[in-house]
Amino acid sequence: MLITPDQRTALESLIAVAARGRALRHEHDNPKQAEQLQELVNSHKELGTRKAEAAEVVEGHRGAVAETNALIEKQKTQIAKKTEELNDGTGLTSRDLVNLQNEIAAHEERVGELEEIELGSMEELEAAEAGLADVDRRLDEVTAEGRSVQTAVKERKAELSGELEDNSAEAEKLREQLPTAVASQFDTNIAQGGPGAAILTGPNCQACGQEIGAATWKTMLAGDANETYECEECEAVLLRRS
Repeated sequence: MLITPDQRTALESLIAVAARGRALRHEHDNPKQAEQLQELVNSHKELGTRKAEAAEVVEGHRGAVAETNALIEKQKTQIAKKTEELNDGTGLTSRDLVNLQNEIAAHEERVGELEEIELGSMEELEAAEAGLADVDRRLDEVTAEGRSVQTAVKERKAELSGELEDNSAEAEKLREQLPTAVASQFDTNIAQGGPGAAILTGPNCQACGQEIGAATWKTMLAGDANETYECEECEAVLLRRS
């Protein structure tokens, strides 16, 4: 179909507007930060697992400290009891007194051993708590960063939605300047996933890549530059470069 120079200008503009619309839609549906956001989600999941493991280790050390402390208190109770018996001395022989002293000394020695064990456990607990705090801090950072990226994605999508509306309105105005048959052909190709129309720069459809026959291409070159064609493969509107 032969179109006027003004219609050619409108079609060329529509091709550019449609291309921009596709780019906007692609960015809207595939945010640039999507990969970063997925990495943050993965990091958050990994840190959550590490936190659970670190918390389990901390609880294990706390349990060990509590258990050792209970044993120390038990030994101290025995020391207090034996010391009271020793100080009372009622009905005790010299042998009994010596035995009590030995028992008290054994309990005191055991307390010393347990206190060393408890000190080691407390040091391990302190290190485990520091590790847990570090994981917590990193988890908070990742969470905050994730929220920031999500907000940025949401704001950009809203911005793109506005640009898409403007783009659609601009495309509609340009379509109205085209002959009904050309506009319909353009829409059909768009619906099929194509660009709608393309400017030919050589004997290949710029919409789908299909090679144009030598005879057909020769006819196109000899014809009016404002003549529109339809790709035999993808049915896009084709316009030869002027």
